[in-house]
Amino acid sequence: MHRHGSYQRYQKPKGGEKFPMERFLCPPCGHTVSVLPANRLPYRPLEVDRLQGGFDAQAGVGTGLDPPPEPIEAGCLQRAWNRCLARVKVLQGAFGQILPAELHTAQQLWKQLRRGMGSAEVMLRFLARSCKRSLLGDYACLRPAP
Repeated sequence: MHRHGSYQRYQKPKGGEKFPMERFLCPPCGHTVSVLPANRLPYRPLEVDRLQGGFDAQAGVGTGLDPPPEPIEAGCLQRAWNRCLARVKVLQGAFGQILPAELHTAQQLWKQLRRGMGSAEVMLRFLARSCKRSLLGDYACLRPAP
């Protein structure tokens, strides 16, 4: 892989601040790859720790976010939570024996994931490496190149 430039991505849901996303080129296949920092989510302007805090609040784990989210960020967090609601069975299958067999809600799933995996960053790393998935979607960027 060779460095192949970068592009700007929004730091926060509100916009404004940006950060550089590094791009790399694979000379044999000609594909380019962007590398997300560990604290970022694919296709979402949320930091992993804010997502974790928002999901903790939804599941009744801990005290929630400090500082509380502003309306735009709250909307992003709610859309992410709704996406998680739709993926309970997919995620249960991905995490396999790490989770109990009977989980029916996103709240139960999140509580068990936090208990078994610890942080959202660890969950994301596990899903990307082991299953080529993410918490909120099965993105093309996580699949091997053809």
